[in-house]
Amino acid sequence: MYREILNQLAEWKDKSARKPLLLAGARGVGKSYALKDFGDGFFTNTAVFDFKLQEYVKYLFAEEVDKELILKKLSISCGESIIPGETLLVFENVDALDNCVDILRFICDEMSEFHVAYTLMQEETSFLAKNIVIKYKTEVIFLYPMSFSEFLIINKESAFCDKITNQAKEPLNDEEQQKLEKYLSLYMITGGMPSVLRTYVETMSLNQVEAEKAKILFAMNEEIDKVENVAFRNKIKQVVESIPVQLEKDNKKFQYGAVKLTARAREYKDAVDWLIQHKYVMPLYRAKQPTTPLSSQKDDKSFELFVVDVGLLASMFGLTYKDMEEASSPFDLKNGALTEQYIYEELMHNPNVTDIYYWISEATARIEFMFQDGDAVIPIEVNLDCNEKAQSLKVFKTRYQIPMAIRVTRGTMGMEAGLLSLPLFSLWNL
Repeated sequence: MYREILNQLAEWKDKSARKPLLLAGARGVGKSYALKDFGDGFFTNTAVFDFKLQEYVKYLFAEEVDKELILKKLSISCGESIIPGETLLVFENVDALDNCVDILRFICDEMSEFHVAYTLMQEETSFLAKNIVIKYKTEVIFLYPMSFSEFLIINKESAFCDKITNQAKEPLNDEEQQKLEKYLSLYMITGGMPSVLRTYVETMSLNQVEAEKAKILFAMNEEIDKVENVAFRNKIKQVVESIPVQLEKDNKKFQYGAVKLTARAREYKDAVDWLIQHKYVMPLYRAKQPTTPLSSQKDDKSFELFVVDVGLLASMFGLTYKDMEEASSPFDLKNGALTEQYIYEELMHNPNVTDIYYWISEATARIEFMFQDGDAVIPIEVNLDCNEKAQSLKVFKTRYQIPMAIRVTRGTMGMEAGLLSLPLFSLWNL
């Protein structure tokens, strides 16, 4: 299946000062498939070694590290010659090695002529933070679930991607708009996990889609069940169970009291951190003020928690495509929780959008998303029906004199007085 990340991987391949590549991402987003697809398309051969699933591979690196000896062992193991420029070396779950850091440092320093990509079992950002030398000698590319544009492409509707790209010059007609909204409703149910979309494309069965999503959620639960401390394990499960409830509120800020009535942050913070580190959830932090750098305005105590994929959230809510079809306002279901989950994912996908936060006033004004664009902060208001009585964006613009803002709508694309109206299905093209 087509993945947009292939463009980034191709750029990495051609860099003269190339570093080893860490492909980061949550479990099930298709890291292994993307690297194999990349290798098949851009190299003569791809040599994949999984240090978690292939126990024997660990012994290739167990002795004192020697470049010629390692290359000889790798060649024998995969049955092919390892040739610079022609072979993509992929090391999966490299942190299963006891001497992982030593091996990665060796790869960075001694194998620069090779194209080496690797993945980790643990959370990549924290791993690199603990190993600063490796961090600065590694290029990191993040892979997320498949975006709405990728969904259109695998459904043989790439022409819609072109229409969305060109809609400022050639507005979409009502029929095109309605068809795109139907595709978006379907996408919000299937989500973007590759195995789920592969199931949908191959079977066209939404029952099979639900079964595949159930497998993913079951696998996540199995991973939680491996946590040895029973009390801690139960806290993790309580946090997970509370997420749909929390996202359905008007104020979607994560509240420990919604996990358990008597809960306090100090009791459940480690459980939240565990879920973030394992990428089962994605935090969206509040920025105290819309000033750059936005990271300096981060409020660590105020955040919203989204799950890794909109389709998985739909299953956690028990929503089906029939629910979307029968709803008078499908994107308002569950108080807009699915819609905000989808928007956050699309923003995370977009390489032009960084440092994403939300903002709330002392009263009730709420800006669902904002991001940094150079020296400017761009607020994003979710106002699907263009309700002119909505006050949050007006409050925000008046208070901070923001020259540019974005309103996500179900209407057509337009720009007026510094306000860009952007159809919900167009976010990937921001």
